Amino acid sequence: MRRVGERSHTLTRREVLAGALAVSVAAACGPAAAPGPSAASGTPAPATPAPKTKISVGFGIALGNPSNPFAWIGKELGYFDEENIDPDIISTSGNTAQADAMLASNQLDVGIFGLDPILRAVIAGSPFPAQSVFNVQSKVQYELFTVGTNPKVKTYADFKGKKVAVSEIGGTADPYLTEALKVAGLTLKDVTEVATGIGVPMGEALRRGDADVGISTRGQIGPVETAGTYNLTFLPRPPFFDSIISGNMVARSDLNPAKEAALKGYMRAYAKAIVFTKANPEAAIKANWKMFPEAKPKGVADDVALKAAVTTNTNYMSYIDKLEGKWGFMPTEKMTAYVKFLGLDSPKLGDISKYWTNKYIDFANNFDENEIKEQARNYKP
Repeated sequence: MRRVGERSHTLTRREVLAGALAVSVAAACGPAAAPGPSAASGTPAPATPAPKTKISVGFGIALGNPSNPFAWIGKELGYFDEENIDPDIISTSGNTAQADAMLASNQLDVGIFGLDPILRAVIAGSPFPAQSVFNVQSKVQYELFTVGTNPKVKTYADFKGKKVAVSEIGGTADPYLTEALKVAGLTLKDVTEVATGIGVPMGEALRRGDADVGISTRGQIGPVETAGTYNLTFLPRPPFFDSIISGNMVARSDLNPAKEAALKGYMRAYAKAIVFTKANPEAAIKANWKMFPEAKPKGVADDVALKAAVTTNTNYMSYIDKLEGKWGFMPTEKMTAYVKFLGLDSPKLGDISKYWTNKYIDFANNFDENEIKEQARNYKP
């Protein structure tokens, strides 16, 4: 595999061969060299490579899914090696309560969950040291959708009296569902929420009729969409969904210097993988399947499976873009609007801008995007 973004002190194979040839010519033509000092006389041994810094990263949905491979394919593409990091990426499979608890109890260094668990902890009187450090989505990735050829819900007015599939009761989807219902002048009191989990379990619950309509992130919907057997129909997006940002990478703010450097390295690897995936989603899916072969659909022709996975990935990547010319940048006005939307702009928070920081964003964007795009074009698993 071709590596990109190598450090300047790393020699290419051509440089190594040229250097070896020069040494050979000098040895043949020049005078014999004086005997050098032996190891016993104090010649330093070759430097041992520094061990990779471990950092734990919590992720809300299954690893290997076709929506989010950029979170982990940095390992396959060499980006983690370039940063000398060893991320331990842990999936909580949609269990947001578990994910929040792990970050709060210092079992995770980083969580790709969103800012709200940090704010809720402060309001509840049990704060923990963490900030949002990278914006993942440049617009809301929640979608409302139905399953089947004759859905009961086709417009927002149809929600009244219906059952809505959610990952968990009172979970992170509630503010988005509340906002969507406003389109028809409805509230959460006009619907019944049904906890189904995410992904295929939600799709199956909708297919059985346990619920009439679902709300979930596009990434969580991915396995249902990729399966191609659920007859998914997406409802029109409420205009508000395109006006705020959501889905932040959050990190403990009490990391030691080595872990903080690893965080910065992971953020840059993450941004590179976003560029790679946008440039060649087919290559990203192949890298993903190389790392997680069990994620490749069984009993489906390779070209059919690849086409479905690429479609799912491309749809998800449409929610991700630069803001103010930088991957992961968090504009104050959009973050403030996000906090207010969540209903968490409590006086207990004080200055809300202290809960996010852009101090690592320049580092995360410090790479040659054209090199990454070239790597994507030439990638062979």
